[in-house]
Amino acid sequence: MSSARENTPTQNLLASLFFLAVGAAILFVGFKINSSPADCGGETMSAGDTCVSYSGSHQTGSNSLDEQKSDNSTSANWAFAVGGLVILASAWGSVAALRDMSGSSR
Repeated sequence: MSSARENTPTQNLLASLFFLAVGAAILFVGFKINSSPADCGGETMSAGDTCVSYSGSHQTGSNSLDEQKSDNSTSANWAFAVGGLVILASAWGSVAALRDMSGSSR
């Protein structure tokens, strides 16, 4: 028989703070993507440019400047949503850990 070991409230708080930092990093990436001009492989795109993507030697797609901006906007929105959810969950976990550390129960 094996018994599961529960984390201490301090360990739970540290884990929550770690995920708070992860969520903040994801939000930072979202802001960075959102504020940068459309780029293709690190090169800034101009009107009339086409970004061609490859997987190995096979072309997998191509985007105009407007399509690339739209893709960047979609990626930034996903980063905002995921980062925000991670931050909310870690904040909830931090509050629960602090409540456990203070000795009060629900």
